[in-house]
Amino acid sequence: NGEESPTEQRQAEAFTSYLRHGFAELSQEDKAQLRALGTATGAGGGFTVPKAFVNRVVESMAVYGGIANVCQVINTQDGRAMPWAVSDGRTEIGEMLAENQEASKGDPTFSQVEIGAKKGSSKIVLVSNELLQDSMIDIDAFVARRIGQRLGRLEAGQIITGDDTGNNLKGLNLQVQLKHEAAAISGVSYADLINLKHKVDPAYRNSPNTRWAFNDDTFKGFKLMNDSNGRPLWLPAIAGVAPATIDGDQYVIDQGIAAAGASKKSVFYGDWMSLILRRVSYMNLRRLTERYAEFDQMGFIGFHRFDVLLEDVAAIAALEHAAA
Repeated sequence: NGEESPTEQRQAEAFTSYLRHGFAELSQEDKAQLRALGTATGAGGGFTVPKAFVNRVVESMAVYGGIANVCQVINTQDGRAMPWAVSDGRTEIGEMLAENQEASKGDPTFSQVEIGAKKGSSKIVLVSNELLQDSMIDIDAFVARRIGQRLGRLEAGQIITGDDTGNNLKGLNLQVQLKHEAAAISGVSYADLINLKHKVDPAYRNSPNTRWAFNDDTFKGFKLMNDSNGRPLWLPAIAGVAPATIDGDQYVIDQGIAAAGASKKSVFYGDWMSLILRRVSYMNLRRLTERYAEFDQMGFIGFHRFDVLLEDVAAIAALEHAAA
């Protein structure tokens, strides 16, 4: 129901005191409440943050993650690697049986991969000590919003463009297998969209979670585009009646997706429930007490662990532009 228990309320209050004053200035009771949150590093500055604070960060992240808001999100308590099967569902079909006939095995063709939990940071968020000491300021909301903005942009970019090097995710650009090559390097035509749409099997196209996905500049071009009969491709939403659509399908705007250009993927289409975004539920935050003292500012840094996996490669297709 979203209500906090008395214990969670006390932990949240202790965490607010920690944000404002640091660990050393806390009462023994507040220190005990923070330690009870788990994986604490004590006076060194890092603590697992309360659920209410995490929720505020996630709410801020939602503004920046278009695809993250429509894909399948799995929240886990820890970051251990999870084995996962990746398949192409188009080739799987049942069979008719005579009475007393034994059913045959229908092993889907799949590969076993792991969905992990790679770590990203918000970088350091600086807050003036005057702001921390002002009791009228909701310091939890302020810090959570700043951290959420940065982590939201980071997650959105990694979901699409992660290049699988170093600690980067293997993003959708690398995982997608269904592709249609656009007619032009620098633009998207109506024919491109229709061809892309029909790369995806009708079973996926009829899913309630099927969407187009593109960035805002691409969307602006679609608003000006007509179909082959001269009708607008984009239909705005009718409040309370129908959502906005492009060629009859809803869409999501995600600034992590590239604009049309050489070797870029500018539009995706498909059933986004087949894209798994794994997030580790707990979040760690550090208060950097001394580093910025000469500027009379306090530094905060948040850490977020996540990974992404396209579990059914038949579900989503990409519009790809040729190399220059």
